[in-house]
Amino acid sequence: MDKKKKPRLKDIADKLGISVNAVSLALNNKVGVSDETRLQVLRVADDLGYLDQCKAAGKRPHYNNICVLLEEKVFKDTRFYPKVILGIENEAKANHYDTLLNFISKDRYDVPQCIERGKVDGIIVLGHIDDEYLNLLKAFKIPLILVDYASMSVNTDAVLTQNIPGAFKGTEYLIKNGHRHIGFFGEIDAAMSFNERWLGFNMALNHYHIPVSSEYCITRNVEENALKNNYLAIVDMLKDMKSFPTAWFCANDSAAAVLINALKNLGKKVPDDISVMGFDDIDICAMTEPQLTTMHISKEVMGITAVKELLDNIKAPNTMQRHIRLPVRLKERDSVRRITDGKN
Repeated sequence: MDKKKKPRLKDIADKLGISVNAVSLALNNKVGVSDETRLQVLRVADDLGYLDQCKAAGKRPHYNNICVLLEEKVFKDTRFYPKVILGIENEAKANHYDTLLNFISKDRYDVPQCIERGKVDGIIVLGHIDDEYLNLLKAFKIPLILVDYASMSVNTDAVLTQNIPGAFKGTEYLIKNGHRHIGFFGEIDAAMSFNERWLGFNMALNHYHIPVSSEYCITRNVEENALKNNYLAIVDMLKDMKSFPTAWFCANDSAAAVLINALKNLGKKVPDDISVMGFDDIDICAMTEPQLTTMHISKEVMGITAVKELLDNIKAPNTMQRHIRLPVRLKERDSVRRITDGKN
């Protein structure tokens, strides 16, 4: 077929050996064709460029559905993503859209049927997703946005947190409270956000000409123990330390909470002996003893922003994808002590 010639329904029908009417039924999600035929029609229509042509002409059918994808283990962490999902759900409803929640697996790249059959108008992915899977989803030409993660090699829209500036400000807060021996506690390879917070922590210490002490930085085997509140495993990591920092900046609040419990087990008082600071401001911060000083993220706003950006792309697809970084702010509570006696 001439590449300059616009693809027609007949071209799709001829390629599959079915009637034009069957192609029309499949593309418009009407009864009368099997799901297998519908999927074949969509794939051939995409290969021939027919879907792009319809999209450009504004003819793509709308189902007012948004598919939300996330790993099951992420969903089980009830402290962060449920509030993001709440923001997504509320904003979607306000715009007359329904949300379809689907779990994804690192072990296999299953595409939800609602995406394969073209029955969603947009896709939101919460947390990490492998590039191979991301490229597979993008092949369906459905508007897509990532939340709390961005691929380094696959271009997509994304809603993220100002992790580096936030960690810088949090570490700076410790420094301005007189701390000079500061450690980092958190698994920096467990999430993109943790790695960025590690960078912000280092930048703050470098800015104030304070050396980064590797003996105070625990950056492995933290996340799983934090999620399970397995503070005894953290005790094992800490008990052989020859000296302790006066303060620990933590990759997130879950890590901070389990660290506080481990320090108590070792007979250390927070903040009298060691100050502890978190990041995220999840509900647990008000339940720890002492209550946790942290960097606040508006989690519902992350979800709301993702839906707003996605709906803009559904209405008028952007040729340039962008990353939106939401600000964080300090939330002072009781877990950081001000050092004034010079004994730091």
